[in-house]
Amino acid sequence: MEAIQDIVNNLRPILTLLGLLIGAYVVLLWAASVLWAYRDIRSRSDDVSVQVLAVGLVLAMPFIGIPLHMLLRPRQTLAERYERTLEEEYLRRDIEEKNTCPACHRPIESDFLLCPYCHTALRRNCASCQRVVDLTWSVCPYCGYDGNTIILHSMPGYAPEPVRRTRPPETQQ
Repeated sequence: MEAIQDIVNNLRPILTLLGLLIGAYVVLLWAASVLWAYRDIRSRSDDVSVQVLAVGLVLAMPFIGIPLHMLLRPRQTLAERYERTLEEEYLRRDIEEKNTCPACHRPIESDFLLCPYCHTALRRNCASCQRVVDLTWSVCPYCGYDGNTIILHSMPGYAPEPVRRTRPPETQQ
């Protein structure tokens, strides 16, 4: 019996030290969970009351608070929500606005010659038929004018439409 008591007396300091280490580890885990909950809720909400509530939940209930926090927290972080709204806005703009200025990306009408915002030239008038032509086109699709000659006149079977040009009224003096 004495031998068992000696062994227990020798193990008591070791068990006390082991108990202190395990207790310190549990306290560190609890503190780390509180810190994690604080960082997590800060990345998910700007509302201070929600942040205090989440940290208080984890602080008051050491190991039950983390699963509760994970159930109650917002699904998306603020960064993910911001990215999603940007993506939705981009897709909506892509669907709704077909005509945008190539320089400033603001909405424009399809028949604008200049961007009303940044004054970038969008189209030009054909020198031959005076119809609006895109700047990237090398030939007018309406009359065939390429800057030097009218190309369609040389094609067989082409009958040009008469071009009606109006003159400004002459002023009487």
